[in-house]
Amino acid sequence: MGLVCRFNHLRLTGSLLALTLACLLQAQAPIDGKVKAEVLGRIGAIISRRAFVPGVDFGKWPEFLKEEKADIDAAKSEEEFQTAVNQALHKFGASHVLLMTPHIDQVRRTGKTVGIGIGARVVPEGLLVSRVYRDAPAAKAGISQGDVIVAIDGKPIDGLRGLKGDEGTDVSVKVLHPDGKAAEYKLTRQSYKTVWPPELSWIDKDTACLRIYAFDTGYDRNLVEELVDEAQDAKNLILDLRGNGGGAVSNLQHLLGMLIPKGRPLGCFIDRSTVARYVQDTGGKSTDLAAIAQWSNDKFVPIFRDDRPFFAGNVAVLVNRFSGSASEIGASALHDVLGAPVIGSKTAGAVLASTIVPATNDFAIQIPIEDYITIKGVRLEGAGVVPDIDAPDASVAPRDSKDPAIEKACFYFTQMSKGSR
Repeated sequence: MGLVCRFNHLRLTGSLLALTLACLLQAQAPIDGKVKAEVLGRIGAIISRRAFVPGVDFGKWPEFLKEEKADIDAAKSEEEFQTAVNQALHKFGASHVLLMTPHIDQVRRTGKTVGIGIGARVVPEGLLVSRVYRDAPAAKAGISQGDVIVAIDGKPIDGLRGLKGDEGTDVSVKVLHPDGKAAEYKLTRQSYKTVWPPELSWIDKDTACLRIYAFDTGYDRNLVEELVDEAQDAKNLILDLRGNGGGAVSNLQHLLGMLIPKGRPLGCFIDRSTVARYVQDTGGKSTDLAAIAQWSNDKFVPIFRDDRPFFAGNVAVLVNRFSGSASEIGASALHDVLGAPVIGSKTAGAVLASTIVPATNDFAIQIPIEDYITIKGVRLEGAGVVPDIDAPDASVAPRDSKDPAIEKACFYFTQMSKGSR
């Protein structure tokens, strides 16, 4: 299989996908025992035949499934069933393995849904807002990433249940902002797009900032090329990957092809056949991923076009804990190959190549099929990318302050221009 085909699978960050889409659910759809059995049978067949992560025993699926049987049997809706099954899948200890309800899979494919327009995850204080969708009710009201929802319709948080609802219905949320101030918002659920196009802004006359929100359906290659063209006169480029949970690695290759010199290897994806060939040819250990990556000739490289301009200025990369998968690969590659500083907070550590497969009855399952090792022999799965320069997100800084990560990137560029770092 050729390089482009091999890396053309849709690669999403499993954990971040769940967080981002969890609040996109509408009213619960009922599910019966027959559908459950059919979906579980399909999941078992897919996992046993296709799932692969070095060191992970996917043969334990029946055992994990049995441990969650009570919750699975008790599930009365597609959402409850998904939650129970994902509790079992989570026991593998790997990212990029989860079940999606028909509605979530539809949202993933169409980029549209109904709700208040946030992604969130449960934390001890309530629901931590991980993403706020543009032009959706939450964004219009002033809710931001980093806020915590502490009550829904005057009631304590019970998971994500209270946020679901049909278009045109109202919900009240009490929000605790990072500065400690609380506010109450009455929101009307509406239809909105979950896709954000890339953006370019100018910080000063020498510094441009390219914001890539995702490498999935929101990544417009023509628009990205136009934005990189626009940034050609800049001495410095800030690549903002904060909140970018990943997507198609081929889109990442497209972006890196305009930032990294042609022919530079960035890392290596390792699948089942690569491990088997390495053990057969060298007699080495199947668990020595760094050695396997170094041995393999099938390296991950940018997609370079001779007719495209190449940005030759200074580059810095912004990340946070919601940066996952392809974003982590990109940040690591720019750091290792260009020496670009990574600024922000430690990334998600969800870096496995995956594919999404129909799981019958309009459900879908995401499964990992390859691991990834950087060109310096580092496995990012479970570890993440540790920034060179720590910086809080703008969402957790005082609301009247500037973006701390962008300020630190500009300071770095200023020091570089003075000949020191």
